[in-house]
Amino acid sequence: MLEELQDSPLLKSLPQELIEEILSFCKIKRFVKDEVLFYENDEVKNIYYILQGSVKFYKVDRFDNEIFLYKLSKNSLIFDLSKLCEEYILQCFANAEFLEDSKILAIEAKKFKALMKTNQNLMRRIMKESFLMIQQMQCIISRDIVFDGTAKVAHMIDNDLKDFNSLKKHEIAYMLHMQPETLSRILKKLTRIGVIVMQNNQVFIQKPEELREIYN
Repeated sequence: MLEELQDSPLLKSLPQELIEEILSFCKIKRFVKDEVLFYENDEVKNIYYILQGSVKFYKVDRFDNEIFLYKLSKNSLIFDLSKLCEEYILQCFANAEFLEDSKILAIEAKKFKALMKTNQNLMRRIMKESFLMIQQMQCIISRDIVFDGTAKVAHMIDNDLKDFNSLKKHEIAYMLHMQPETLSRILKKLTRIGVIVMQNNQVFIQKPEELREIYN
């Protein structure tokens, strides 16, 4: 496992002895598409790091409708820093489900927390991951609260074109909190004004500056 993980962004550049100590309380787990990692309010004793694949996070409203929050992909930590700092047993903030076959590193929170207290390198690495997550949350807030439908689509095309072209249209609509018909109308509009081109159900950006102007 050491050879497989020591070059991952989470562990890279950390001292060798620290990497070995972290890996002594880790396990690699594999999951298939649509499998659930945890449900909201579950209590878990691990934090997780995505080695391969991606995970969606969502909540369920009182009418049993799924409300998509965000997704995390390869080389992302799944954790809540505030709860990691308070407890060994972590309460999950949302439901987490795999979008594809994935590989996860499960890290014992109790031992990880103890190690963080005594190692500044590790604490800095976790703080960096936290700031990246905060930036992602700020982006989600802007997209879902401030942006209109056209701006949401333009933003995803500009910042996440690979996912946009690999996902089915109803999956994209779900992630952007809109109806598939609305997404289709917006794509036709962006095509009509020459900002994008659609070929074989794939999007190609024609005018990147004009695309950014839609959501900036």
